[in-house]
Amino acid sequence: MPLFEQLGRLLVRQRWRFVLLILLLLASAGYSIYHRIFIQDAGIPINFTPQAIFMDNSDMIVRLQEIEKDFGREDNDYTLLIYGEALNTPEGKEKIIEFHKRMENVPQVESVRSLWNAKRLIGEDGFLEVEDIWDTDPFAIASTDPLLRGTLVSADHQTTIIQARIDPSLKKVQDLSPVVYHLQREIEQVSLPDNIQIMSTGVPFVRTEVVQMMLDDELFYIPVTATMFLLVIALLFKGIWVSLAPIGAVLIAVVWSVGVLLAFDVTFNLLSILVPTITLIIGVADGIHLLSRYREELEIDADREKAMGRTLHHMVVACFLTTFTTASGFLSLLVADTTVIRDFGLHSAVAVMIAFFSVIIVVPVWLSFVSVEKVGPPPINSSWEHRFFEALDQFVQKKTWITLFISVLLIGWAGFYGRTVRPNSSMLEMYQEDHPTTQAIRKAESELSGIVPLFISIEVNEDDVLDPELLEKALQVEKELRQFELIGWTYSFPRQLQSIHEKLSGETGLPDSRELISQELLMTSMAGELPMDRVLSDDKKIMRIIALAKDLGGREFLNMRNQMLDVTDDLFGDDPNLRVDVTGDGLIASVGIDSLISDLLSSVALVFAVIAAVMLILLRNVRLMIIACIPNAIPLIFTLATLRLIDSDLQISNIVSFTIAVGLAVDDTIHFIVRYKQEIEAGQPHYTAINKSFHGAGHAIILTSVLLVAGFGVLATSSLTTTYQFGLLASVTLATAIFADLFFLPALMHINARWSKQRLE
Repeated sequence: MPLFEQLGRLLVRQRWRFVLLILLLLASAGYSIYHRIFIQDAGIPINFTPQAIFMDNSDMIVRLQEIEKDFGREDNDYTLLIYGEALNTPEGKEKIIEFHKRMENVPQVESVRSLWNAKRLIGEDGFLEVEDIWDTDPFAIASTDPLLRGTLVSADHQTTIIQARIDPSLKKVQDLSPVVYHLQREIEQVSLPDNIQIMSTGVPFVRTEVVQMMLDDELFYIPVTATMFLLVIALLFKGIWVSLAPIGAVLIAVVWSVGVLLAFDVTFNLLSILVPTITLIIGVADGIHLLSRYREELEIDADREKAMGRTLHHMVVACFLTTFTTASGFLSLLVADTTVIRDFGLHSAVAVMIAFFSVIIVVPVWLSFVSVEKVGPPPINSSWEHRFFEALDQFVQKKTWITLFISVLLIGWAGFYGRTVRPNSSMLEMYQEDHPTTQAIRKAESELSGIVPLFISIEVNEDDVLDPELLEKALQVEKELRQFELIGWTYSFPRQLQSIHEKLSGETGLPDSRELISQELLMTSMAGELPMDRVLSDDKKIMRIIALAKDLGGREFLNMRNQMLDVTDDLFGDDPNLRVDVTGDGLIASVGIDSLISDLLSSVALVFAVIAAVMLILLRNVRLMIIACIPNAIPLIFTLATLRLIDSDLQISNIVSFTIAVGLAVDDTIHFIVRYKQEIEAGQPHYTAINKSFHGAGHAIILTSVLLVAGFGVLATSSLTTTYQFGLLASVTLATAIFADLFFLPALMHINARWSKQRLE
């Protein structure tokens, strides 16, 4: 007796022992999850930072970390946006002070910056003094002072910000979020008049909110999608008990996979947080195919043990191949340079393999408790389904060339329409346009200067940066930087020095000697505290140009970086004593995302290589292997066209859909090809084998696709763009996979059979 047939019979015969095994594994996974979340990490371990999506030990990230040792981090500022007509009134000023004090008292907030403690440098008769601006006219001064203009108050004096700098050692979201939530609670305690409003933003706030939204989506949509799947399966299979088999199997797989991953101390990222959803999606399809075949086998023999034995004998290989190709596709991502991609590939591969074993064990065990009558008759007995597949089979068989022509026409149109889609990403890509955080950031960009920090660092190996010629060139660099649309504000050491020199001497421009520069810096240090340490290192070997940028997308950031590198090359040449870096978290995110998208796109070729190898082993025919691989590219083309249709770029939030597209498309192809191969090996001629494949695998393909489209339709209601686009694009993938596997693939197989003179009737 074949091995898998023995397994099927054993699962039915020893079902109570396997129930105990399933429960023990569930308990182990549950303990692993509990220990990691509630004891070890005190929260779900998720890392969502620009560094988390960049390449390991890259020169750019290492260099930024070196610079941050001298200047500190600039991406840990929680920003409160305050606006309204009554802002520049005694009542408005009172609220600014109250907000400032409350935020300042939050533990692990290092400092707070606002109009209340803002300072400016004044000079008269060769003397300098740093004075507080609050007791004079803070709004007027802040809107004209070069250091404060565009960062603290808008030109119309109706918008201001308060920035709380959180301890830079707090990098993980589970460490940042308690501070962010504490700040929010303090802010909520302040009562506001109707003509003053507030919004929260800033990198720590966005990171915390996005992670919370992702978790909320996972915790909400997994049970909702599972319930939707259950209802659709129950409707299509006409029974609630039988529909629980595939749903129960994939839900158990979700718990097992998360437990295994957390047991190995993984940290989820903004892609791998989708692993539970992916497990649910891919696993339920195999469960449907298994259930459909079991119904067919019960028609032959109503003995549950024998029917389950034959079911596993026929289906385990097909289900394993679909899972193996999907897992191999994910594992191909391990060659990527990007940590996020490698982790996503590994986590997903482990999860889908666990889902396969769960389906193979749990579905048979569950069905062994369901009576034959409740399982229901096979779909071939349904008259409307029988007529549908007969009509479909006859159309493709008799109108083969018309089918191919229409298919190629549609594919060509989709490819042409989607050709303009390009990689581009932004901090706001996970938000809908009407989300409060989007509105807050857009307001900060329009009224102030933006919130994305960028830096140009100029370092010398010998002497210091106090050379007048070097400072003049740095001023030119800053001038060129300010020409870009995305740059809202800049501040540099040479520009501050220029201001100091003008106040001391009445002359415009920079001091003309090192000695004079040193003297004026000494006088400045004696005058009081200025934020000079943000732009000049203590050893005076590094100076920086700081910029705040608008979130206009990764392409704009990369274009700006490339142009600024050209500018610095022209100005500084190949001076071995000099190093210039154009960096910052905004740029690192853009470069990292660009690399991430390139990794995913390049991995598609490797995925297809794995699929081709599996098909060749399965079919032992190069021509059939090529025919079987072609339909799997079609969903990718239509997914690209859909991105163009919804006016979206290739982003982190949707690029994962391409990997999912290949996995879902190849599953349907394998099930159709395996059924066809089984019929041919049983002695059936080509046309009969295709007909039986339509009635057998075709039914399961359509059933799983309808089921998954219903589930993904629920995801498309999410306010998080990641989830919304994932649901929408996956639905398009499934629809085009049906078209590819039930129209295009059979047509290609008909032509191949005719050309190879295969027995047709």
